[in-house]
Amino acid sequence: MSTSRTLLRTIEAVADRPRTLIHQAGDHQVLVEYGDMDLDLGLNFCVHALLQEFVVAPVDGVVEAAPGFRSVMVTFDPDRISRARLLDELIERERNAPALASLVLPSRVIELPIAFDDEMTREAIQRYRITTRNDAPNVRDGDNIDYIVRYNGFNNREEFFTQFLSTTWWNAFIGYFPGLPSLFPLDPLTQIATPKYNPARMWTAEGAVGIGGPCVVLYPMESPGGYQLFGRTLPLRSVRCGDVSGTDSTVEDVEPADAAATCNLFQVGDRVRFTRVTEKELLDLRLQVFEGSYSYRIEQDQFVVADYLDQAARLAPKAAEIAAERKRAAALVEIP
Repeated sequence: MSTSRTLLRTIEAVADRPRTLIHQAGDHQVLVEYGDMDLDLGLNFCVHALLQEFVVAPVDGVVEAAPGFRSVMVTFDPDRISRARLLDELIERERNAPALASLVLPSRVIELPIAFDDEMTREAIQRYRITTRNDAPNVRDGDNIDYIVRYNGFNNREEFFTQFLSTTWWNAFIGYFPGLPSLFPLDPLTQIATPKYNPARMWTAEGAVGIGGPCVVLYPMESPGGYQLFGRTLPLRSVRCGDVSGTDSTVEDVEPADAAATCNLFQVGDRVRFTRVTEKELLDLRLQVFEGSYSYRIEQDQFVVADYLDQAARLAPKAAEIAAERKRAAALVEIP
């Protein structure tokens, strides 16, 4: 039982809805938090169910509802709604939210190229070795890929690349930096994870692809970072909104007059598939993006949560076996 002084309300677990805590998170914010701190995409789907309920039944005075992996940060205007009234409204929305087994979410499918072990990834790691920590176990090979391979018990790089490419990745939330997606595997048998840098890098190339814990991120800008790097993809932010729509999709909230404005590529609930390309091919595609001639491959679709839950339950025994194998491999590898 939580004894936190920030705890405002508790909603006990019922059916497929986990125990839910509502915390004070600021003068004008409360945090709705689902379940325990586990990597369970079901908790993220609870977040989406609440957001969907906000669309169906808006709460007057709520300024923003920002999703995390298993939480929603709700910002409100105290001149329009009191905190006590807000809590009552949140509890009502939570109780009325759709069951996960009946949840269908709008979910675009985005296909992105990736070049593994590219020059800019190696440049970031080389800078780290020179300026920060030359003896870090994750950079001794001049890259992070061999460390990822060893930590997860893969036989070689190609086995890791194949597993990564064969998985569809779920964008659970966006944060840390504007436009940075946090991707988790929808394949229950993909049990890839790594520890983060210690200490963090001071520089990461824009477009870099990295993994920390079980989460894959795509860096939308040059920035510090702590995830193990293994490739690079297209720009995620410095693109024209009119170019992000793809063949069968639309970009919401962009007026025709703003078509040349820049915007984020990702939305929460997107699914991402990666296609392997050479570094030269990637550089050619990146040049097309900057020239304005590239069309991102985006398809409008829906995600049926029940299908995922059925698959996860069916594959749970095999997933547990793979997770145990990964854990045994990780125990033999030095942590940064």
